[in-house]
Amino acid sequence: MKVIDQALDADDIPRAAEYAERARNQGSRDPLVINLVAWRREEDGRFDEAVALLREALAITPDDATLYLGLGSAMRKAGLMKDAVGAFEAAIELDPGYAAAWFARGSAFNAGGATKDAIDDFRQVLRLDPQHDAAMGALAGALAKRGELDEAALLANRALALRPQSRIASVALAQIAIEQKRCDDAVAILKPLAQNGSDSGDGDDLVAAFSALGDALEGSGAFDQAYEAYQRAQDLFEQVHRARLPSDFIDPSESTAQMIRELTRIEPRLLAGAHGGVQSPVEHHVILTGYPRSGTTLVENILATHPGVVAIEECPTLRGLEPYLTAAGLERFAQADAGEVERLRADYWERASRAANVDLTGKILVDMDPFKGARLPYIAKLFPDAKVIVMRRDPRDVVWSCFHTSFGFNTGTLAFTSLESTARHYDLTWQLIFQSLERLPIERFELFYHRLVRDFDVTTQQLCAFIGIPWSESLRQFDRTAQERGVSTASAPQVRKGLYDGTGGWQRYASQLATVEPILKPWIDAFESVSNRSDQLPDLGTDAEL
Repeated sequence: MKVIDQALDADDIPRAAEYAERARNQGSRDPLVINLVAWRREEDGRFDEAVALLREALAITPDDATLYLGLGSAMRKAGLMKDAVGAFEAAIELDPGYAAAWFARGSAFNAGGATKDAIDDFRQVLRLDPQHDAAMGALAGALAKRGELDEAALLANRALALRPQSRIASVALAQIAIEQKRCDDAVAILKPLAQNGSDSGDGDDLVAAFSALGDALEGSGAFDQAYEAYQRAQDLFEQVHRARLPSDFIDPSESTAQMIRELTRIEPRLLAGAHGGVQSPVEHHVILTGYPRSGTTLVENILATHPGVVAIEECPTLRGLEPYLTAAGLERFAQADAGEVERLRADYWERASRAANVDLTGKILVDMDPFKGARLPYIAKLFPDAKVIVMRRDPRDVVWSCFHTSFGFNTGTLAFTSLESTARHYDLTWQLIFQSLERLPIERFELFYHRLVRDFDVTTQQLCAFIGIPWSESLRQFDRTAQERGVSTASAPQVRKGLYDGTGGWQRYASQLATVEPILKPWIDAFESVSNRSDQLPDLGTDAEL
């Protein structure tokens, strides 16, 4: 142990880990030894082993906050974001003055899109350690996303004064410049930052730098260069996160394709036992879905402006379904008995109530999650009385936006690492949505993004009538609602600016999108055939690949 302590005193963690590995091989169960070995496993990308080792150490020393911090770090890299946050919270509970644990939890919130919670944690870090430059930079970036530019600039400059090489603070300054339409200034900040770090393997910060560079170049009108920056960001995103996937990971596109085939086969059994009149605590239960970047966050905040509505944003309310979220699982779900179906409903309402943080009794719940479009076969059986709002937007706008947007990591966003993979995922997801709406008794309202932004009052009046709530002019104040509630999705910068028409942005990248147009053509044709006519799904014909 003496040589380990000496290495740690010299801030030489790799050497300390080497000594710890030897001690471990000799049978040591000292928690410090185990923690260092776990650090080595984490550095080598063996995250499951690191988690197991840290759990072993905590069984020996359950009150060690540093072990919980290490456990949370390994869990986050393993893609277990919720479990990671729980570990960081355990560290904070054991040691409320542990700035590193507050920073780790804030970083996890930030990566997951929970910007408001991240800001609160970064502020707490700075209360505990006013010279924490990483927290200053991270807080600056989070505030820039929310449009609080003056404080963001002050913090970013303070962070750079403490550590001039801080990439996160420099990216925050660039984001501020982009918000202020000083895109050439942002390019000047970001180009050397991206070039100097392109081979450094710094992971998430470098992804953010290339993504911001793409935004800055787009704002400067350099669209081909912007595309290259976005693709570099996505390449790095996949490189960083692909290693974090479990060994039994199934690509989301393949999983969706399997479910489409299974839905066609088991439809009658899926509907067996599903009926209206299912008891629920709310007056109206609304599922708001479609596909990422189609306008769901905008509509959520419009509806949240209504005094009778409780809206929750991309919450894992259907997590209880995880054992069933495969093609074979859908078969088992179709055969589930009444007791199991009721258990899953109860699990959903418990999660929804916890996410809303209010008593839902008698309320109008809007559960917004664009990824729940692929869950419609389950929703149809669990909640036959639910009203489903399906967002529709030009497929080219949606695919381009998903590709170039900087998302937090989950298995869904891993599909957006190239235009081709994004287009294929879009195609398969919409096949599943289409099949579900055609085959299952789902009460739905198809809401077209371009109609909403061009004829707001009429469209929202139709939407309110569908839900069963009175329309009010106050819905026009949704941007104020977004500012007060905080928006955790990647759409936050757009929604807080109010209503604007974001259609047609794909045209700047028409040459790149031409490569995936054959994949999207059925959906482009379908969208154009109905977008100016009716709210009904198009008849794609018997020869459509569905």
